[in-house]
Amino acid sequence: MDPHFPSFVLPDPTFSDPFHRDPTLDAVGGLPFRYPTSPPRIRRARGKTKESTVSTSWSFDFSPEDFTLCYKALNDACPYSKFAHLTANQAILEATEASDRVHIIDFGIVQGVQWAALLQALATRSAGKPSKIRISGIPAPALGGSPASSLAATAIRLKDFAVLLDLDFEFEPILTPVHKLTESTFRIEQDEAVAVNFMLQLYNYLDESPELIDRVLRIAKSLNPSVVTLGEYEAGAPEPRSAFVNRFSTALEYYSAVFESLEPAMERESSDPRSVERCSSGIGFLKRLAAEEGRQRMEERENWTALMEGCGFESLPLSHYAVSQANLLLWNYHYSPKYSLLDSVTGFLSLSWEERPLLTVSSWR
Repeated sequence: MDPHFPSFVLPDPTFSDPFHRDPTLDAVGGLPFRYPTSPPRIRRARGKTKESTVSTSWSFDFSPEDFTLCYKALNDACPYSKFAHLTANQAILEATEASDRVHIIDFGIVQGVQWAALLQALATRSAGKPSKIRISGIPAPALGGSPASSLAATAIRLKDFAVLLDLDFEFEPILTPVHKLTESTFRIEQDEAVAVNFMLQLYNYLDESPELIDRVLRIAKSLNPSVVTLGEYEAGAPEPRSAFVNRFSTALEYYSAVFESLEPAMERESSDPRSVERCSSGIGFLKRLAAEEGRQRMEERENWTALMEGCGFESLPLSHYAVSQANLLLWNYHYSPKYSLLDSVTGFLSLSWEERPLLTVSSWR
């Protein structure tokens, strides 16, 4: 592999921002292209009916403008999404390094910001750019019950950026409800290297039914992917049946670490802390305190490992390039020295605050 390979994944800030055309993003000055980010996961509160929670109602109502402002404030203040996307993109780039045709299946796409950075990396890889790149996007719950227009806007932004990079690119929105997905939903073409991405979204499927997440993973496995990237928060909550005081204590410990990690950036940028707090806690905090009986707790890596292995996946070690680039991210953007990386031989890389893991990325095959 080219010894300068790590530099390819950190996007070149001299390129135009492919997302600046969105009127909502224009209102906040656009998202800096060099920050490969995505909106933080917003979880829905479960009602007492059996209606799917991955479709309509939110615990808190966000207008598109509010959501974007909160999202931008959070990502300006901390490296969470930037770290997750950078690490996942590195794993995808390495797994498809020799492939002439690349197909990414993104479970939980919103604005597709993660993929602008990867498109740039693919366009400049040492083996030459792919002859064809395709992205199949399954909308995130954050897009609501009618995601078609949002996905269409995402498709336009990515296609326009691919033109600048001279890439043959195709975006295919997948509007089939998640619980109705099958292997045949996805159009897999001959000689494609398939990469499946679950970035801060897989946990949402637990809200609909305990079986759905297993079914989705088995569908992903049936597509014979070269790599599956998984990113989830490390909340480490106790079992739902545990005492309220235990759940409260665990949630408080996690979010205390989150808010402590935001303070240096707040002081530096003079951002509105209420915007960040609303996005980074809110629903997630309340749901941890009111966890329902029978719901599996999946925040800890041991649970994710058991689930992935049970669906036939094996862990792939993250390369030293991935670790080096994550360290470079923390160094380049002058985040607090209290941030650190924790990696393991089993292929997990965690972003930590004072040694407390907050977010973990892993890759599988």
